[in-house]
Amino acid sequence: MTISKKKVVLLLVEGSCEEVLLYNRLRGLFEQHNIRFHIQHGDILYDLDRPEEPIKSVIESSVNEFMIKSKFRPEDVFCVLHIIDMDGCFIPDDAIVIDDTQKELTIYHEDRITVPHEKQKLQIAARNADRSNNINIMKVLGTILSVDINYRMFYFSRNLEHVLFKEPNPEKDRKFPEVERFIEQLEMPIEEFLQQSMPVLKGLDPYSESWERITESTSSLQQYCNVPLLFDFVKFQSGQSPKW
Repeated sequence: MTISKKKVVLLLVEGSCEEVLLYNRLRGLFEQHNIRFHIQHGDILYDLDRPEEPIKSVIESSVNEFMIKSKFRPEDVFCVLHIIDMDGCFIPDDAIVIDDTQKELTIYHEDRITVPHEKQKLQIAARNADRSNNINIMKVLGTILSVDINYRMFYFSRNLEHVLFKEPNPEKDRKFPEVERFIEQLEMPIEEFLQQSMPVLKGLDPYSESWERITESTSSLQQYCNVPLLFDFVKFQSGQSPKW
């Protein structure tokens, strides 16, 4: 009797907190798949030290890196799910405000980003332009690589800690233990909790509409999340439910 090999559901994430938050639930829901995380340890959408390269190629290189390291072939991968932080990158430039009394380089608010001087304002504006452009490219793709692996991009806004704890500017050293403690104490499935932060959607394509909502005005600074759609996508691709 031949035992079919589990296909890989690969999640590209910025840090280990996303893995702590989602791994056990995804593994429990999708036992037929091999749930794997590829942690980027930073922002793959914006890197000052990276030579100019199309963002699709950057992300495909990251997926290839994972496959080589893990000894998977493209046909072993069921889909690639990319989770990002929005970091307010779609706000208008006039919502980046100088506060010369501010000691921190960047502070996020519900309707603006404050910075201490003009140099940092220009830096944030440049970062936002690059990140928003890269997101606009990737959010509409259905597949990546020449073998057409299914791909979708999802977001936490302004970041994971903002969605979970309503912390606008979380301290880096506290992130991991706080997320561990949160998931241990959570009394509902994580996708149900995250559903509370979904933007209000009215159309027949929640995925596209969730991206339209988050790119409006200062929405990318507010507490939104479309990660519940990630669960729906895997269910649909696995034949478990209608799409959306």
